[in-house]
Formats: sequence, C-alpha cells, structure tokens
Amino acid sequence: MNNAFFKEVAEWAKILVIAFLVAFFVNNVIITNSYIPTPSMESNLPVGSRLFGFRLTYKFTKPKRGDVVIFDYGFECKNCKEMYQKSEDDVCPHCNTPNNHNKKVHFIKRVIGIPGDHIEIKNDYTADTELFKATMFEDKDFKVPCGHVYINGERYDENYLNEPMIVNGFYKPVDVTIPEDTYYLLGDNRNNSEDARFWKNPFISIKDIEAKAYIIYWPLNCVGFIK
Repeated sequence: MNNAFFKEVAEWAKILVIAFLVAFFVNNVIITNSYIPTPSMESNLPVGSRLFGFRLTYKFTKPKRGDVVIFDYGFECKNCKEMYQKSEDDVCPHCNTPNNHNKKVHFIKRVIGIPGDHIEIKNDYTADTELFKATMFEDKDFKVPCGHVYINGERYDENYLNEPMIVNGFYKPVDVTIPEDTYYLLGDNRNNSEDARFWKNPFISIKDIEAKAYIIYWPLNCVGFIK
C-alpha cells in the first residue's frame, strides 16, 4: 500500500513538473501575458486591460506600421524607485544601482515609424480636446493647437486616436528620421502618453521588441483582437 501511495505521488509530481515546464515554455517562448497599468493606449486598451502577445511574430517578419507591440523599455530602480530607459550604461542614471538588481519595465505602444521613415509631427490646426474641457479656461471658443503625424511628407491618418493630438508647448513638434533596425513608437492616447516624443532615445531597437499584441481577454466587454 505504501508503494502504491508513493507511486501515485510520483505520478502527480511528474504531471505537475511537465505542466510547469509547458507553461514556462509557452509563456517565455510563444506568448506573453501583459497588463495595461496606465491610460496611454486608451480608448483602444483601457487601464486594467489584460492581453496576449505572440512572441514568434517577429521571428519571421519585421514590425509593420500600425502594429501594437510589447517591448523592453528599461528598468525600475530597486533603490531609488525611478524608472529609466535602457542605455549603454549598466546602472541606474539616478543612483548608479546596477541594472541586474532592478526590475525590468515593458511598455505597450503602436509602431508609427519604421526604419528609414522621416517622421514629422506638425501643428496644422486648432481644436477642442478632452484635456482642456474641465480646466481653468472659461472661454467656450478656446481652441488648442493640434496637429498630425506626417510620414515621408504625407499626412498619416490615425482613426484610432481618441481626440485631437495637441502639438504645442509640452507636446513639441517632431522631426526625425528612423535609423536602421529601430522603430518610432507612440501611444494611442496621444495627449496622455509617455512615448518616443519624450524619451531620451526616441528609437526602439528591433532587439527590444518582444511580441505583437493580438488579443484582449480582460475586461470581458473588451474581449477581441487588437486593431
């Protein structure tokens, strides 16, 4: 009876080990399970959304303009709690804590520029925006300087934006050319997104793009493919 008991335990242990190894392989080689903690991708990816990304996509193809991608941005320092972008230095720029002591940070953004693109963000019209609707401005006719993305001289239509994109003051115009093997990434909630416009290095290497975001599985009312 004791032998039968231990044999049963061994079988269950074998099943659990196999299940763990399969889950580890799937989560680290095939898919990634990601969480949206900020409003930077609203209204397409609301705060609190959970989604699956496919890691193998960019093993066979390169990121395309319009793809929503999951990428390795940098680190959150264990010592000073500051978040910072990856660089050639192997330490936190704020307190010199080594990167290997700190927590990796992944972001989710949309590919706007691919290698060789000339990207411009220009102020070319004025409009109302949600950002200024409930502020100090009492003038109902007040308009905010807004603009569009231009790629290689042509205006790029972005029907996924939730409001006009402010191009003024803090939201400065952009004029860059994308280097080889790098990409220019922006959030869909353009007026509330920390993205390439503000990063020290605005270009993300293909080596740091880990997966293409495919499916929202939470909340239930948002379940579906990511556009």
